[in-house]
Amino acid sequence: MFDLFGFLRRSGSRKTPRQKTGDEGERAAARFLRRHGFRILARNVRYPQGEVDLVALEKRARTLCFVEVRSRALAEGELERIALEETVTVAKRRKVIRAAHCFMKQHAGSDLTIRFDVVVVRFAGEDRRRPEVRHYPGAFDASGRTLA
Repeated sequence: MFDLFGFLRRSGSRKTPRQKTGDEGERAAARFLRRHGFRILARNVRYPQGEVDLVALEKRARTLCFVEVRSRALAEGELERIALEETVTVAKRRKVIRAAHCFMKQHAGSDLTIRFDVVVVRFAGEDRRRPEVRHYPGAFDASGRTLA
């Protein structure tokens, strides 16, 4: 029988280059954090109130980190017009903070300190295996103010 709505299911699996870069950036950020003593607890946490890319536990500090990942692919020699670090807007910070509150309510009983981090991932040229990764612990506070 003819599948009239099959195109809807298949279209969800196709991603734009920007979405693929975002996925690769999140994987690179998770690898970086694991190598630096973090345990990844959740990825792409979404609530109606907001979303957060990674939830990680910094083991030695017993800190629960809500991580916003920003990634960009640049052609060889291309310069950024706006630094990725500056693209985490007030509205985006609010969404991350709201998602963090939802996550904490859902996983109550935590005696951990919480922190809001930003990880920036830059892919240069065709080789995406070795991105530049920068971690900004405590990039903003629970009110959304930047701390850097």
